[in-house]
Amino acid sequence: MLFPIHSIELALNDARKHRQDQTLDETPGQTATVKRLLSHVEPIAWNSRCVDVLDHFIRHEDLPAVAIVDAEQMPVGIMDRGRIIEIFLRPFARDLLYKKRIAEIMDANPIVVDINAGIDDVARIIIDAGMRHMVNGFIILRDGAYAGMATGHALLEEITQRKQRDLYLLAHYDQLTGLPNRLLFKDRLETACRGALRGGRMLGLIFVDLDRFKYINDSLGHSVGDRLLQTVAERLTQCVRHSDTVSRLGGDEFVIILPNLDGETAATTVADHIVAALDQPMPVYDHALQVTASMGIVLYPLHDSSAEGLIRKADAAMYQAKQLGRNRYALYSEHFDDGLRERMLLEAELRGALGNGEFSLHYQPQIQLSDQRVVGVEALLRWQHATLGAISPAEFIPIAEETGQIHDIGDWVLRQACRQHLSWIAAGLPALRMSVNISAKQFEQPGFAGRVAQLIAETGMIPEHLELELTEGAVMTHADRAAQTLGELRSLGVKLAIDDFGTGYSSLSYLRTFPINKIKIDQSFIRDIENTPANEAIVKAIIALGNSLGLETIAEGVENLAELECVKSHQCHEVQGYHFARPLTPGDFVTWHREFLGTAAA
Repeated sequence: MLFPIHSIELALNDARKHRQDQTLDETPGQTATVKRLLSHVEPIAWNSRCVDVLDHFIRHEDLPAVAIVDAEQMPVGIMDRGRIIEIFLRPFARDLLYKKRIAEIMDANPIVVDINAGIDDVARIIIDAGMRHMVNGFIILRDGAYAGMATGHALLEEITQRKQRDLYLLAHYDQLTGLPNRLLFKDRLETACRGALRGGRMLGLIFVDLDRFKYINDSLGHSVGDRLLQTVAERLTQCVRHSDTVSRLGGDEFVIILPNLDGETAATTVADHIVAALDQPMPVYDHALQVTASMGIVLYPLHDSSAEGLIRKADAAMYQAKQLGRNRYALYSEHFDDGLRERMLLEAELRGALGNGEFSLHYQPQIQLSDQRVVGVEALLRWQHATLGAISPAEFIPIAEETGQIHDIGDWVLRQACRQHLSWIAAGLPALRMSVNISAKQFEQPGFAGRVAQLIAETGMIPEHLELELTEGAVMTHADRAAQTLGELRSLGVKLAIDDFGTGYSSLSYLRTFPINKIKIDQSFIRDIENTPANEAIVKAIIALGNSLGLETIAEGVENLAELECVKSHQCHEVQGYHFARPLTPGDFVTWHREFLGTAAA
């Protein structure tokens, strides 16, 4: 039975708007009930003829199911559209069954809940009862009598919206202080820069770093350190206007956006207020702590006209303030720009990384749950610099994308992954699927599909063994062009997967129109799934969605047995994660694979 796309699509779309509204009949903090999902659906009498019920479904084309009630309007069963149509599609069914009563063929075990039942409780009931109720829905009683119905899709939308709101807060706000985090700060800074450009106004940015915070944290404990950071956040907020933004970047680093300034004096005045505010003792549990801060100030467009440039230069000015003795601020000067030089150094080192053989690939196994068999690996890029040591992809991939080096690096990754695949086959391993992440910049490059075809021909890779992983953003930024490129890749025989599914675009119609083979369920939905009914309901719905569209599903980030058993119980096709193995070197993977085969055989 098909699972309609629009239920998840609407939920994600609503969540992306970050709605904070409450229903009129519920106060903030009150547990949401199924009352908000109630829809009056005219019930069918228990002694109705089957043919009458069929006509009812024909008249109401969007009705997935209908409640069956007795003479006292008490629900006694439920009938879904698929069941009644299935009966009438059987040979001679209309001749044989049209006189039968609906009571003879209805589902006599519907889910029936009171109008005040909690949404989380009903979600758990539906999960335990089976996926069919996600289509049929459930019956709602008011004062013990039939009041109406709610669809499982409406329930899914509600819990998905809540989950997306939670994910939005986790993604955009610091969990300790409640301030905007680095991601939201950058978005607001870019917006403020555009506004300053249009209005011809000055914008200030203050980088705040607490002095000797590590000593307080280490000597008095993390709980004292955390409470101190919360107090600092409160005092910083009190020093600025409502139109300003105070953010926490992480650790003891804060940054403040000051739009619509008349000049540098307005920014330094705020810095003076911060020095004075922090100079007052801070009561933290049984302590009265004294803390100071070093601050760097930059001005747009005086010092830089880009958001990234402002951040780098504010950071450089802050370090200068520390060198001058701490507990002060410094206005940016070109002499402070050591941070920019470090970034340029990393960019220069990146240019030579390929030629110096500093890149390598590690491989994480992907396990098919139906038979506990290793069916593929995901290739993951690593950079080991001769003097700088291991450098995170989160640091160098953005630089590679900005400078255009991602194209050469991407080609190297594809070529190396294909060669490794063939090398393993020569060593006696089975022909495992090789999954390779593709950057959005790579995918948008003209002639990308042709380049993939060239690398396949060059290495001798069988295209059906190669899988390219793309994010939702990569395929949706230029949807028409993406559709053409995806079609060209599929014509080569290459498999295509959507990575981090559920965290990107709300318009999921691309799953029907783009030639996608697989959905990778984002690890944020897998984490602690056994204790989070909303996560479990979303994962179950995504798997059902994939099944209805003929797509494989793989859960990434499975780290323990409880998470494995949960996704397995919902018929997810594949999993990967630390529960089975961390990303491995080629040699370590061969050893691990042999041990895994031995364990599976035992």
